[in-house]
Order: sequence, then C-alpha cells, then structure tokens
Amino acid sequence: MLEALSFSLKNLLLPGVVTIIVGFLCSLVRLYIHQIKDEQLRRFLQRLVEAAEQIYGAGQGAAKYEYVVRQAQRQGHQPTRTDIEAAVFRTNSEQKGAV
Repeated sequence: MLEALSFSLKNLLLPGVVTIIVGFLCSLVRLYIHQIKDEQLRRFLQRLVEAAEQIYGAGQGAAKYEYVVRQAQRQGHQPTRTDIEAAVFRTNSEQKGAV
C-alpha cells in the first residue's frame, strides 16, 4: 500500500516538476535571445553613427541623427533617441581613447 501511495505521488509530482523546469529553461532562452538582439542592435547603431560621422563630418548633429534614424528604419528597426545617444557616446569614447 505504501508503495502504491509512493508511486501515485511520483506520478502526480513528476509532471509538475518537469513543467516548472521546462518553463524556467524557456524563460532563460528568451532572455538570452533578447540580450543577443539588444547587442546586435547596439552594434548596428554604432556602425550607423560612425558612418554618419564620416558622411557629415563634425557638427551637423541633426542631420546625422536623421541619417541614423532613416537607415535603421530601412532595416526594420525603431531606435529610440536614447539608443542613438548611447551609440554616439560609445563612438566618442572610443575615438578619445584612440587619440
């Protein structure tokens, strides 16, 4: 009888535990994919900022900003002003470090 009860508990608990583990693993995978996409967008925006700097030169911030927004939108991205400003900051920081 005790064995039957033990077997019944295992049959009830095991699927629940497996479901929890699978749910947790799916959440981790989604988080990892999101981080990869964020990093890819950061690199993409930084390349656009660098290209805008080459095309427009010093100053002309509004024109460079519009260039980055247009090019990003052509690729299906909707960057925020904060995303672009962060890319500008990283680009400027790298340029100052290289000098």
